[in-house]
Amino acid sequence: MGLLAPLYALAALGIAGPLIFHLIRRQPQGQMQFSSLIFLSPSPPRLTRRSRLDHILLLLLRMLAIVLIAVAFARPYFRQESLLNTVLNGRTVVVLLDTSASMQREDVWEAALAKTTAVLDDLSPDDRLALYTIDDRLSPIISIEEMAKSDSVATQSSARTLVGKMTPTWKASRIGEGLKQVSDSLKAAAIAGQIDSKAVSEVILVTDLHQGCGVEALQGYEWPKNITLDVRQTRPAIPGNARPTLMAADESDGDNESSVNHRIRSENAQDSMSSVFDLIWTDKNGRDLGRSSVQVPPGHVQVVSVGETPNGADRIRLSGDAWEGDNDCFVIEIPPSAQQVAFVGLADLPAEERLDYFLEKAPLSTPKVSRSLVACSAAQLPMQLSDPKTKVLIIEPTDELRRQVESLRQWVASGGTILVCLARQDEARLSTDTRLLNDLFQTDAIVVAEAALRDFALMAKVNYQHPVFLPFADPRFNDFSKIRFWSHRSVQLPADDSLSADETGASTFEVVASFDDQDPMLVQKYLGEGSVWILTAGWQPSASGLALSSKFVPILMGIIDPSLRNQSTQLAFDVGQSIEVTDGPVQVFDADNNLVVDPICLVNPNGVSLNEPGVYRIEAGQDSQLVAMQVPMLESRLTPLDIDSFEQYGIGLGQVASADARRELARQLKIDELERKQRLWQWLIAAAIAVLAVESLVAGVFARRITQLGTA
Repeated sequence: MGLLAPLYALAALGIAGPLIFHLIRRQPQGQMQFSSLIFLSPSPPRLTRRSRLDHILLLLLRMLAIVLIAVAFARPYFRQESLLNTVLNGRTVVVLLDTSASMQREDVWEAALAKTTAVLDDLSPDDRLALYTIDDRLSPIISIEEMAKSDSVATQSSARTLVGKMTPTWKASRIGEGLKQVSDSLKAAAIAGQIDSKAVSEVILVTDLHQGCGVEALQGYEWPKNITLDVRQTRPAIPGNARPTLMAADESDGDNESSVNHRIRSENAQDSMSSVFDLIWTDKNGRDLGRSSVQVPPGHVQVVSVGETPNGADRIRLSGDAWEGDNDCFVIEIPPSAQQVAFVGLADLPAEERLDYFLEKAPLSTPKVSRSLVACSAAQLPMQLSDPKTKVLIIEPTDELRRQVESLRQWVASGGTILVCLARQDEARLSTDTRLLNDLFQTDAIVVAEAALRDFALMAKVNYQHPVFLPFADPRFNDFSKIRFWSHRSVQLPADDSLSADETGASTFEVVASFDDQDPMLVQKYLGEGSVWILTAGWQPSASGLALSSKFVPILMGIIDPSLRNQSTQLAFDVGQSIEVTDGPVQVFDADNNLVVDPICLVNPNGVSLNEPGVYRIEAGQDSQLVAMQVPMLESRLTPLDIDSFEQYGIGLGQVASADARRELARQLKIDELERKQRLWQWLIAAAIAVLAVESLVAGVFARRITQLGTA
């Protein structure tokens, strides 16, 4: 026999009450006056304990009633071992282990492995297990599909082995995206019949759950009601973190024009226990090449200048915070390549009427390319074109240039860019313009004439899909109505079938922009590997307001540097971020010039991704590029989140029970069911009532006997 509520059985100790009361002698209640006692002092009888029990039958009945009531409240039942043998039904358990960069903290990772191992140890042999890791993407170790096909015991054994071999990565964490993918996979498995659609699936997330872990991706996602989430959060022994970030450098005011002063943005976490840090210039071997101190209160940001880069230094290291994993800020300084823009045009004009006057003032350089403008005569042009630094040629048509048209065609076909500016409102020059263009394109169908304008012309039709005008595609920037053209040339272009594709490489004139009178304004024509541009108006103030417009430089840069829109000047990337490279064989080398291979370097159709912080050199075909791989910024914001934050996204949190706890719970449920079926407590209560009734009758009989003896 067993008791469902055994503590109530302690009430049976109440049998001591009747026993004590039976041992107490009652004091006489009535008094009789005798005349012979009037001279004596009153002496009431003393209350003394009895040495023997009277009315033993009454005592036994009362004690029996108390025992029956106590046992009834303890809810007894007769054991049936066949019903109490508990067999657990197998569960579907998905373990999601965070392996992002923030888990590189040693104590956090050890705690995460311990929690994961404890989860695996708590599983019953029939539990179906799936195991995933999550950083910037969800990675299946044992997928839900594999779980459905494999033996549960073998799967659990394999999971224990695999967990022991896991290490955290240096990538960002996307907890929200990972949970959504796991949820979708469970729903798909239920639809496919791989798991029970009516049973509750359990997802266990082991993570440090910090501010930058990406849980906000769950916003708007409908979490299934039959999937419970159990979050096992790990926390570091020492809270807080600080992070240095390299900002855009300032040009130095010193004598060396090429020097720059670097600025560092230092961010300190809200729960940080430190506020004073050192910023140290170091090389790849960790040598101290200069340092400065910065004070950043917890929860604040401070920007400081750390000066120029010392010789040999390639990083700035922050010292003094709780975690060193994100303390290196890599600095890459690449001198820009030198290029020349050659100009051949009319020089015997006032300064503001010369096209090169405005070209000299335009910022033609980029962080990767330093461009200088070289004005030369037609006679000097062959020597200028032979210089490999000359990549762009801007010309005004002259008879001298016509005699060099064949060399111009060859130079363009090898990859050069020519901009032909029809900038002068001069009837005598129209024939020169026509002949030069026809010779350049080897046709006789081009006709240049002066456009008849009543007042001025405006740009009316612009191809915003073309790389030149793509920066103006946003409606906020595509207003060209303020640029007025006082004169322009009307160019009649040949039909496409009149050109030889074999000689030019392409047989199409592309009108990139037109005036409101339908005349072309900007035309592009490919020749071999290069291209020729025709601008049918000048940018000097007497011809238009183009040079004085803020759109002049972007348009000009789109012409002279067609690869600018596709090339990235970015030198710092997050670990795991894909880096676009040109076609060709790709090789990656580290700071020690060692070849980097899988798993640190992964080459994919979208580019190259590197999985550890550091400075690398990427060689793709003929191109070479230095890049710095940094720990993702969000992985440095390590202030812990509250587990309850999941509830604001409609996710029901729960605690996944161990196999022993589930077995004990199932046993208790069966015992409760067995006790409800037997209902022994009802019989015991009925017996107690019967005993009390008998006790009342017996007590009445004894009371009448005492009364009769008293009257006699």
